Parts: sequence; C-alpha cells; structure tokens
Amino acid sequence: MRQAWAVILVVFLLAFVSVSFARQFQFYPGASYDPSIPTLKQTLGHEWGENITMHHELERYLSRLAESTRNIRLVKYGETWEGRSLYYLIVTSEANMAKIDNVKAGMKALSDPRKTDQAEANRLIKELPAVTWLAYSVHGNEISSTEAATLLAYHLVASRNDSLTQLVLDQTVVIIDPLQNPDGRDRFINYFRQTRGPWPDEDQQAAEHREVWPGGRGNHYLFDMNRDWFALTQIETGRKVKAYLEWYPVVFVDLHEMGSNSTYYFAPPADPINPEVPRQQAELWKEYGRNNARWFDKMGFDYFTREVFDSFYPGYGEGWPLFQGSVGMTYEQASTRGLVVKREDETVLHYRETIQHHFISSLSTCEMTARNREKMLKHFYDYRRTAIEEGKREEVKEYIIPPGRDPNRAMKLAAVLHEQGIDVQVATTSFSNGRVKDYYRGASQQKSFPAGTFVISHSQPAKHLLKTLMDKNVPMTESFVQEQLRREKKRLPNEIYDVTGWSLPLLFDVECYQATSPSSGNLADFATVRPPMGNVAGGKATVAYLIPWGTNSAARVLASLHRSSVRVHQADKEFKLEGKTYPRGSLIIKVKDNPANLFEILKAVSQKESLEIYATNTSWVEEGVNFGSTEVNYLKKPKIAMAYNTPVSSNSVGWTRFLLERAYEYPVTVIHTNQLRGADLSKYNVLILPDAWGGYGDQVGEAGVRKLKDWVQQGGTLIAYGSATQWLTEEKIGLLATTRELRGGKPDKPEKKEGEEKEKTAKETKPDLTKPFDPEKETLPDKELPPAAPGVILRIALDPEHWLAFGYDGGTNVMVDSRNIFTPIKIDKGRNVGLFMPEEQVVLSGFLWDDSKKQIANKAYLMHQPHGMGHVVAFAEDPNTRAFVDGTNLLFMNAIFFGPSH
Repeated sequence: MRQAWAVILVVFLLAFVSVSFARQFQFYPGASYDPSIPTLKQTLGHEWGENITMHHELERYLSRLAESTRNIRLVKYGETWEGRSLYYLIVTSEANMAKIDNVKAGMKALSDPRKTDQAEANRLIKELPAVTWLAYSVHGNEISSTEAATLLAYHLVASRNDSLTQLVLDQTVVIIDPLQNPDGRDRFINYFRQTRGPWPDEDQQAAEHREVWPGGRGNHYLFDMNRDWFALTQIETGRKVKAYLEWYPVVFVDLHEMGSNSTYYFAPPADPINPEVPRQQAELWKEYGRNNARWFDKMGFDYFTREVFDSFYPGYGEGWPLFQGSVGMTYEQASTRGLVVKREDETVLHYRETIQHHFISSLSTCEMTARNREKMLKHFYDYRRTAIEEGKREEVKEYIIPPGRDPNRAMKLAAVLHEQGIDVQVATTSFSNGRVKDYYRGASQQKSFPAGTFVISHSQPAKHLLKTLMDKNVPMTESFVQEQLRREKKRLPNEIYDVTGWSLPLLFDVECYQATSPSSGNLADFATVRPPMGNVAGGKATVAYLIPWGTNSAARVLASLHRSSVRVHQADKEFKLEGKTYPRGSLIIKVKDNPANLFEILKAVSQKESLEIYATNTSWVEEGVNFGSTEVNYLKKPKIAMAYNTPVSSNSVGWTRFLLERAYEYPVTVIHTNQLRGADLSKYNVLILPDAWGGYGDQVGEAGVRKLKDWVQQGGTLIAYGSATQWLTEEKIGLLATTRELRGGKPDKPEKKEGEEKEKTAKETKPDLTKPFDPEKETLPDKELPPAAPGVILRIALDPEHWLAFGYDGGTNVMVDSRNIFTPIKIDKGRNVGLFMPEEQVVLSGFLWDDSKKQIANKAYLMHQPHGMGHVVAFAEDPNTRAFVDGTNLLFMNAIFFGPSH
C-alpha cells in the first residue's frame, strides 16, 4: 500500500513540476494580457502546450473567445464527412468589424479589374484593410498549428498596450482557420491519449509517437487534402475554396509540421517554381521570409529556407492561392507528435515550443502585411490586372471543350473550373473558330462546335490558375531537370516533391482545343446555364430500355439500378436498333421480370444523372446481337469487399472507397487485411486489393492465399493495383502470369535458394569506395528497380473487344506515380487489355526519365487473367489516384460491374 502511495506521489510531483514549468514558459516574453479575455486554461483546464486540444474542445474555446470581445467573429463555413464543423475566425479592430461586409465587397472588387478601374482600385487600396489568411492543420496529425491558431487569436485581442497588435488590428483583417481537418486530428488525438502513460514519453520509439494505420494525416476518406485544392473532390476543400473566394486574401499561409529531427521552414521555397509564378511574388516571398528570420533570430529559433518544399504543383494549400494572386506560403515546424520528444541531436523538443514557433511566424506574417497594407493590396490588384493583359497577348487565347462522347464529364470539368473562380462560358448555339489546335495533336484547323461547348478565355483575372491547370505540360527549369538527371545517375534521391503532370483535360480525358483567336458566338456565363435534364426517350416501353455504354454517367445509373434491385443485361457486342447504334457494353433493361414501376425508376435516375435512356417496343435489331443472344449477359449485382488496414496504402484505399461511396454511390465492405485468411468470402463476388506498402503476404498468409485462389476459381473477381499486382505475380501466389521488371528490362524474380547459384564476389556486387564514383564505369546492383515516375500522365492503348475496355475509343490517359513496369501477359495465359503506347507517344504531361520512357513503352498497364469461373484484373498503377483521374473511372467500374458476369 505504501508503495502505491509513493508511486502516486511521484506522479503528482512530476505533473506539478511539468505544469509549473509550462506556466513559467512565455510564448511572447513581456506580454501583458487583458484578464477579461478567457484563456485556454480557464475554458478547458489546461494551458497552451500542456495537452492537445480536440475538436469539440476547440469549438468551446473559440465560442467563448468570440463571445468575450467585439474584435472576433466566429464563422462556420462547412462540415466534414463525419459531421464536425469547420470554422474560421475574423480578427480585426472594432472599426473594421463594423464594416466587414464592405471589406469583403472591396476585396471582391479588386479581384476583377475588368469591373474596377484604376481610379476605383486606388480608392479601395487607400481605404481597405488588407486580408491575411492563416490556415492550420490540414494534416490532422500535425498538431501544433491548431494550438498556435488559438494562441494567436487570444494574443491579438488580449494583449494590452501592444503597438504591434494594434497595428495588425487596424491595418488588416486576419482570417484564422484553426483546424482544416477535424476528423484526422481527432483520430490522432484519440490514439495518442490511448497510448500515453501518466507522463509523456520523449522516446521517439514510444507508441504514443507512432500512430497506427491509417494515422491522422488524412480526412475521413484518408485523402491528403493538401493535394486537393484544384481537384475539389473533398467536401472540406470545396467549402474552403468557397470561403476563400468570398475574401480574396492578399496573403495565404498554410502551416504544417514535419519530422521531429528538423527545425522550422518558411519561404522562399525550393525549386522547381511553377512558371506561372510572377517575379513580384517571388520577391514578396523573400520579404516575408526576411521578417520571419528577424523574429526567429531575436527569439533564438533555428530555421531554413529554399529546401525541400517547392511551389510547383498547384494543388497545395500555398500553391492554389498563389495562382489567385495571394502571396501563398508554407510554414513547417518540426513535430513532437505528442507533448515532448528527444531528437537525434540529443535536444528535447516540447510541444509548447512547437506552438510558440508557429505562433511567432503567424504574428510575423500579420505584422508584415500590416506594415505593407497598401503595397499588398496594390500587388493583388496588379497581379489580376496584368493577368488579363497577358491573356490577350499570349498565343493561346482560349480553351474550347465540346461535349464530346461524355458530355457530363466535360460539364464536370467546366464546373470544377467555375467553382474555383475561373470564368467559364457556354455556347447556347453552334459556332466555329478558324484557328484552333487539337490538344493532343497540335495541328491548327478550322472547326465547328455544337451548342453546349465550353469556352474558357485566357484573358481573365484567374489566368495564371487557368493556364497551370489546363496547359498540356508545365515545364520545370532546364537547370533543375539536369540536376535531377545528375542525381539519378549517382542514385541519389531526386528533389521532385510531388507529381509533375496534372493537366485537367488529360485527367478527365475530354476533347479539348486551344484557340489562337477568340471565338465569337452566343456565349452565356456558366452560372446562368443549367445542364439538360435526362429523359426516357420514347416514353414507357413495352419491351426494354437501352443505355449506351461509354460515359461515367451510365456507370452511375447502373450503380443506382443495382441498388434498386433492377435486373440489367449487358451486350458484349455492338448492335443497331431503330436506327441507333449501341456500342459494346450497352445496358438492356427488360420490362419483363422487373418492377412494375420500372419506368418511374428509370425516369428519376435519368434526370438525376442527366442521361438519356431509350425506350423500345421491339427487340428486332437491324445489325448485331439480339437481346436473347449468348453475347448478352445478365449482370449480377456486385457485392464488393476491399482490403483495409496494414499493409494497404491509406491513400489508395481512401481514394477507392470515396469513388465508390460518393462518386458512384455504391456500397463497399472494408475488411481488415489479416481477416482475409478467415473471412467468409462467399458473401462477395468482387474483392479489391488496393496499392500497399510491400506485399500482402505477411497479413494474408498461406491459408489466406489458398482461400483467395479458391474464391477466384469459384467465380470471384479479384481487382489489384500497384504493389498488390506485384504480389499476385509471386511464385507462391501464382495468380498473375506477368513479371515486374528491373532496370533494363530484367525480370524481378525471387532470389534463388542457397546452393542453387554460386555466391558472387564482393568485387562484383559492391562499388569500390576508394575511387571517385563514376556512374559510367561503376558496377551497380544486379537487382535494381527503375526510378519512380514522379507523377506523370501517360497514354495507353486499349483492346476495345475486351469487356474491361468497353466504353473507350481505343485508349485513355493514366497517372503513373511508381516504379512498376510489368511485362505483357502471354496470350495463352490472359489478355493485355491496356498497353502503354510506344516510346515517342507515351508521355503526355510531366517528367519521365528517358530510360523509364524507353522501358515502359508497350508494357502492360491493365491485365486480365481468368482462373476457373473467376477473374484477376490487375492494374500496374492505382487507377483512382487522388480521385481526380476521371478518365479511368470506366476501366475500374467495368471491372466491378462486368467482372462477376463474365
């Protein structure tokens, strides 16, 4: 009993010492605060840095803070997938707050120089406070920034007799978004609180610092939302972009965390820099960086600039605002991933210190904007004014996107552009343009376009954003590329931070043209035009209803019909009925054996999906297969399961789950990977193995492999991509007769057992470290994978006769972001449904190593291998990357909806 009390006393004393030390810690030395403004301690019971604040606790503090002062207004701007509220704080002087709607209107006016002339702009620049937007914790396990956000808000309204604070309040409006990813943050904190002991453990190996799968980085669907700004797939991103466009801040900072052994990063960024970033913005990076450096030097904080973090990809939290005219910046703080951590240099980093660093950099940013209010407002206006002028001067004057073979996909692309403040027009009648270049082939021609075509002019304030999203390729500087080639030769890691190709017309796989002269015709603003309603042409049928296959909308309709338990058939061959040709894969919904209200069901779904469905009172076809042909299959309702948890990539499973549940509104059951060895797979006819970190072997085990093989033999459709595809090729699995290639095309075969091959000498396998490295002469490892493709868009050719390629006209575009290169399957084992194009045609957008371009040409992207009554469908890459490659949706949906019935 005495020992127990002794332990309790020790714990109490340690806690007391910790709390006392935290209270003595000064985030802003010498500050004096108004006691009427509530602190975190008074509201939640802990000081800043003593605990990690959860979302519901944050809500309580923000509400109380806003109630205590007229300098703060709390705004709810959306909700997450899990229903948690998203907020931002408006922090400014009482005088500015009284005219806050006028401030928003003024920034909106400055954002469009076509409507606001220079004289009016000068008046607004002289009168308006500048808007600084500070965004925190888009990655839920990057914890310190949210606490720093609340500390900044408190400091700005509670610090007494502080001239800097008054300057910030008077000259600016500070928008504080304290928590962009509440779902991920609470996931992390729950894990942390479950694993920590009575006092925090500074050991980096401690469980509290090593969150389990999937971690708190992503949102509910495990997306990295710091890549989603232009794709707008996630509900949180969409609400944030909408809020941004209400304010148009002159500065936007996204605050993050990085590895515990680092220090602090702020702008200027590393190379490569996107060519649409004007010189003036680069100069402002330096000015804000210098001001941060002044504060950090004064406080004794270490930092670095111009390393690791670039400004090339436009989907970052700093990148997307940058192309709107804000000075976009990323700040990164070394993370404690808890309350304290011991680093490799033997220093101990406390959570309160990480909060302080973000707090000081945030305050420094506010100060810089306040001291340069007119300059920053003028920069914003000039940025958008010169964008209009540049758009008029450049060779390409506009993009033209006709409805094409999938009008709703073209419509979605136009809507995505419109939602981020880009002007999009719609042709209400047909028109022609004599100077257009095909997006793929580049040949100039005269072309006519139908009503419903989208026209997007370069001459607009958001031209920089438009151009970087729509151009076929955004180049990196030659010097940067040459440095990466040099590093690759020495087998050093490359410095490419994210994907290098993201062209939206290519990702959506839509028709697109670049016009070198503006189009004339009857054009209306996108916001005023409503998409055509779907319909059941021909009214109520007596025989069947037909849906041509080949659009994402048709796949959504099929998903809806399955959910409504409507019986659907599908034709493997083309047919012609009543003068209309229906391509392979087209759906046949027979009146017989279907619900009495079938017409009402089809009418409702056609209107929802804006898709034309055709009624027929005869089954007599003029050409092709009849409804009763053996080439017409009854489509079994897919019952989908998907591997979940270790070793699955959380991104990969999240992208797939989102696509199924939200984009196509179809259910999927997620099963822990290690349960596959004992799960009752007979409940499902489709099983998805997403990309993974390594193979599935350790989790599935021999028993699970036997179960998988039996399940496929009995009619299951197994869909794999990335490293899951590689796992299926292993000799002990034997479900896929292909081989992943090493550099130079060597097969990546399992190592031979000991004794089967003579051991190689050290001289043969290791470089001579006594001599300078010469990649031309050095002996490199025998087993070496190709360098990873850094997010490049490649073209594949498709076999139009195979059901996996139904709906395509011979090819599509795919995102490649790995080192997977697979040899084509031999014809006696399966089918190569998708092959990469020849070397000179394969790369569409982005950077790819020359050796990789040669090696990947004509290799397999999509493979099909039958086993018994079932199928293995294998993708070399995840076809659902970031859920923004809409052009590959049908490949994936074909596997799901057609696999169980073939």
